[in-house]
Amino acid sequence: MSASKVLTLRDLNRATLHRQRLLERADGPVSEVVGRLAGLQAQHATWPYVALWSRRHTAAVSELEAALADGAVIRATVMRTTLHLVDAADARTFDVLSAQPRLATWQPSAARAGLDLVELNAEVRAFCREPRTVAEIEARLGRLHPEIDPSRHIPGGVRNAWFRLGTAAGGLVHVPPSGFWGEHGKPSYVALDVRVPGLADPTPEQALRTGIERFLAAYGPATAADFMQWSGQRRIGIVRAALKSLGDRIVELEGPGPDPWLDLAGLETVPADAPPPRRFLARWDSALIAYGTRARARLVDPAHTAAVYKKNGDVLPTFLIDGQVAGLWSTETADDRAILTLEPFAKVGRKDRAALTEEADRLLRYLSPTATTHKINWSD
Repeated sequence: MSASKVLTLRDLNRATLHRQRLLERADGPVSEVVGRLAGLQAQHATWPYVALWSRRHTAAVSELEAALADGAVIRATVMRTTLHLVDAADARTFDVLSAQPRLATWQPSAARAGLDLVELNAEVRAFCREPRTVAEIEARLGRLHPEIDPSRHIPGGVRNAWFRLGTAAGGLVHVPPSGFWGEHGKPSYVALDVRVPGLADPTPEQALRTGIERFLAAYGPATAADFMQWSGQRRIGIVRAALKSLGDRIVELEGPGPDPWLDLAGLETVPADAPPPRRFLARWDSALIAYGTRARARLVDPAHTAAVYKKNGDVLPTFLIDGQVAGLWSTETADDRAILTLEPFAKVGRKDRAALTEEADRLLRYLSPTATTHKINWSD
């Protein structure tokens, strides 16, 4: 690693906005944009559409649905054991990257049950050469291992014990229409190599190195702790070893706080005085989830952290003024009337208010295209 300039909080802010396509919306195919962003948080079917709308010049619902339907974008449980939409080209890398902490989580339960998680996962993948539901996977593993009741060996309150253990090593993805706009039905799963044939199968070490590169390209500069927050990795030792193995691909920077800031060498820099447009962020927006607590200040003033990050793990929809989270937003519909309400943290100036109202109207029409009345409210 090599040393370079000293970063300010404003430098970090502008870098994040630039790489997250929040300074200027991106062009290119949906899968390419999703790939540049290192995936979109997608545990709720609608919110990744909002995240993409804020980051791409054209973001029609039909475009993302088409990318999911043809396998260019994949919906899968990957980073932090949460649902994401990812570029199909990255799907196996992120799958292997996220499998390591999941295996560590479920290994004690498997050992108590006398099960080998890798062998169990191979049985699941073989069964999922065609789409299968959770219930079907549970029933299949129960028939293969009738002498074992896995629910006796896993933490209390965890549902679908066979499914949890059988999928810990990854290798499964959702089958459309899972991920389609407004789709909330129970998903079916299929083996990743069936949905996206021909992907290389990286080792855990290779997946970790590639994951670091994808993360920094989309979120850097960032700390090793930030990468662990984003990816769900738990062992700092293997992260440090991966960083060291990347050599001169990684630059080490000084900045706010005691930890070194890391970035990829040779990436385009953005002037700290680059004027950002007003933007809306989705619920659980990846730009707000990717960083550890100390690094959130690049986008969220610590005084507003509790308003944005709720104790139940929820991260609320927000809007940006001058690159900083300046308030919350929400929508409601009644009959054919749609309303978007902005709740600022402080008084908003006339120019910002006008620009945000215009952007909010565009967003509301995207969210509620069939409503005959669209109204923007300010709560202040």
